[in-house]
Amino acid sequence: MTITDGAFLNLKHLKELLLEDNQLCKIPTGLPASLRQLSLIQNNITVVNKTNTSELVNLKSLFLGWNCYFGHNCKKTFEIEDGTFEKLTHLEVLSLSFNTLHHVPPKLPSSLRELYLSNTKIQSISQEDFKELKNLTLLDLSGNCPRCFNAPFPCEPCQGNTSLQIHPLAFQTLTQLRYLNLSSTSLRAVNESWFYNMSQLKALYLEFNYLVDEIATGAFLSYLPKLEILDLSFNYKRTAYPKHINISRNFANLLSLKVLHLRGYVFQELKKQDIQPLIGLRNLKTINLGINFIKQIDFSVFQEFHNLSIIYLSENRISPLVNDPNNRSSSQSHILTRRSAHAAFDPHSNFYHTTGPLIKPQCSKYGKALDLSLNSIFFIGEKQFEGFGDIACLNLSSNGNGQVLHGWEFSAVRQVKYLDLTNNRLDFDDDQALQKLTELEVLDLSRNSHYFRIAGVTHRLGFIQNLTQLKVLNLSHNDIYTLTEFKLVSKSLEELVFRGNRLDLLWYGQDSRYWCIFYHLVNMTILDLSFNKLRHIPDEAFSNLPHNLTKLFLNNNMLTFFNWSLLQYFPRLSLLDLSGNELTILTNSLSTFAPSLQTLLLRNNKIAHLPPGFFSEARGLVHLDLHSNMIRTINKSTLETRTTTNLTLLELGRNPFDCTCDIGDFRRWLDENLNVKIPRLIDVTCASPGDQEGKCIVSLELKTCVSDTVAAILFFFTFFITTMVMLTALAHHLFYWDAWFIYHVCLAKIKGYRSLSTSQTFYDAYISYDTKDASVTDWVINELRYHLEESKEKNVLLCLEERDWDPGLAIIDNLMQSINQSKKTIFVLTKKYARNWNFKTAFYLALQRLMEENMDVIIFILLEPVLQHSQYLRLRQRICKSSILRWPDNPKAEGLFWQSLRNVVLTENDSRYNNLYVNSIK
Repeated sequence: MTITDGAFLNLKHLKELLLEDNQLCKIPTGLPASLRQLSLIQNNITVVNKTNTSELVNLKSLFLGWNCYFGHNCKKTFEIEDGTFEKLTHLEVLSLSFNTLHHVPPKLPSSLRELYLSNTKIQSISQEDFKELKNLTLLDLSGNCPRCFNAPFPCEPCQGNTSLQIHPLAFQTLTQLRYLNLSSTSLRAVNESWFYNMSQLKALYLEFNYLVDEIATGAFLSYLPKLEILDLSFNYKRTAYPKHINISRNFANLLSLKVLHLRGYVFQELKKQDIQPLIGLRNLKTINLGINFIKQIDFSVFQEFHNLSIIYLSENRISPLVNDPNNRSSSQSHILTRRSAHAAFDPHSNFYHTTGPLIKPQCSKYGKALDLSLNSIFFIGEKQFEGFGDIACLNLSSNGNGQVLHGWEFSAVRQVKYLDLTNNRLDFDDDQALQKLTELEVLDLSRNSHYFRIAGVTHRLGFIQNLTQLKVLNLSHNDIYTLTEFKLVSKSLEELVFRGNRLDLLWYGQDSRYWCIFYHLVNMTILDLSFNKLRHIPDEAFSNLPHNLTKLFLNNNMLTFFNWSLLQYFPRLSLLDLSGNELTILTNSLSTFAPSLQTLLLRNNKIAHLPPGFFSEARGLVHLDLHSNMIRTINKSTLETRTTTNLTLLELGRNPFDCTCDIGDFRRWLDENLNVKIPRLIDVTCASPGDQEGKCIVSLELKTCVSDTVAAILFFFTFFITTMVMLTALAHHLFYWDAWFIYHVCLAKIKGYRSLSTSQTFYDAYISYDTKDASVTDWVINELRYHLEESKEKNVLLCLEERDWDPGLAIIDNLMQSINQSKKTIFVLTKKYARNWNFKTAFYLALQRLMEENMDVIIFILLEPVLQHSQYLRLRQRICKSSILRWPDNPKAEGLFWQSLRNVVLTENDSRYNNLYVNSIK
């Protein structure tokens, strides 16, 4: 993208300007002084100087990250002139991450509160670098001298694989610092002097370093009384697989600690004495020990933590409890697989750790959470969860569990309210399964399809009848096509997710066995039957769905027909999702069948039109989604309503609208119902006729459409004109000489005397261009000449210097002859040609015709931005804007350019004058 200097200067109230990922090579000049935030992330800027920032006196946030880094294959140094940011006295946030700086920029303003210098190839931090930044609350130095082993991007460590050299007193003035990120800086030790004055620090990130020994000593931990988040993940030693984790006693000094991340330490067993220093931390709520390849854990150790709410043990090697204490796997090293170096990184997110929740909020909201997903608990023993009696959220997904649950497996965790058993191989063959979970409210059994796919195996789901508190059951993506019982029974269940199964086989043909499968879920309000490959829903099966439903999802099936009248069985239904099917028709009695329906989702169907009176009979609808259908027009009869519509959201994008005058009724309806919002209105475009293709329907010019009355008047008028022409032709044939004489006598009396021009036009237009510029000549000959002279529409005869000038005749004579014998003169301007003598001569000759003959023949084509300060060009822009054409940057707009040029050439300029200026002159 090219941004001209001063492009935003007139935006006097502009406060936020985002110019991200535009391949800019410099910071635009002439930015308004009102600017508060400027983002230039992911461009190609490598130089920043005082000139770039001199106008940004009120700037508060400046983002210049990701301009010169591995993704851009940048080999340069990101140069910052000394004192570039010194005058920005209001600057609070500065991001220079992912640029090859090599050192901290000098003379940073003392107003800074957040400074991002991640991955800037800085190798040392001196005592003076942050000395004046006394207001700094956030400092990110991650990725400088990175730990490159298994790095997910092209990584270059410091020479000798040394760590980031930080002066012992580098942070002594940062007394207000709340957040410090030193991740992936190859640290082998943490100097306690860094934290002497950091009593306010709340978050410290030290992951991806070499701090196993520092974790064991941790002298610096004694100076962080208010630290709430500590991340020491992935500090493992290569090839080492210790039996226990070694934690410093100084962890006990972190009295304010709430979240501790210790992923990637890599050890075999966890016992109480291993984490003894953490037990006294009363504020600790989350402990993350994921991806440590732990084989055995003494779960009772977690009972010592009275305020823990999240215990994250995902992605380890925890196996079922067995009686053989000597059952150990051989010691081995653990190396994470290298990820692709070409992954897409988000420049707005943290590069080294995710900021999202460890456990789904839907689960953790119930209380204390335990995550054991992605382990090896392929069998659950009766004592597996002893010591976790207060767990309310339990995640056992992706453990390869293939056992038959009999009911006693969860006797130690009777308070569980959310149980996640997804991505296992469970065999449901016992109606007593999970019977000890008397308080269970949410059960997720999705993606346990292994045994459901085998026809000869028992498939019992009767156990849900015994779960008297169960409210949500997820059975999605199990490919269920047969069940031992023909019905599901529950008096408490409120939501069932049955997506990704095979209802098309359960309800196949006249097989009535499963028609009442959901009927006995008497309190069901939400039912999801999407992705079930349904081509047809038997009326009996649909009418036997729970009648208390408020939300019904039937999306992404293969329905070609839907019996709308059956909705009358569901008086409380407020949402119906039928998107992603093959429906072609809608009902015009929606309010009769479903008066409570507020949301109807029909995107990605094959609906071609809306029935008459649809909006009148769907007066309760608030949200209607018709995105990506085949609607060509919306008739007036469809829009007519007897009362005010409740519709507030209407989605119509990606429909092939036929933008003829018939669309006018819909346009006027939109203007009259401003309360109806259409998201992404730019996607509501025309597919036909050809000249309107791709245009947004709100940009259509409806003035060309006339009413029936006007059409009748125009008909009689044209009929009268035609009759008169015929009579005139007959009179001309019979009374030629008399009529000729009378006509000229009357014409002379009406017009009076007018001097006649001696010039005779042979061409439609003369083209004046720079014949010495090869690219311009090529464009004129092969593009302009082709589109005007050889087009299928009206041909335009051009006069070209290299083709039509008389050989041997003087240049000035040829030039005068070409201009006088052409109806129009087209100037093809470039910056070079605008200064050429030939252009000025031709321009004055064309202007002379305006003076002598009162004929405006001038047309400008601007191939480049030229004559920006020309008073004549500005005046002409206002009086006859259509005579100044600019070559478009967007190739898709070229067709419009040629059509506009042809219209200008074939019509008189004075017919297109702006009456506002012409009348004022008169």
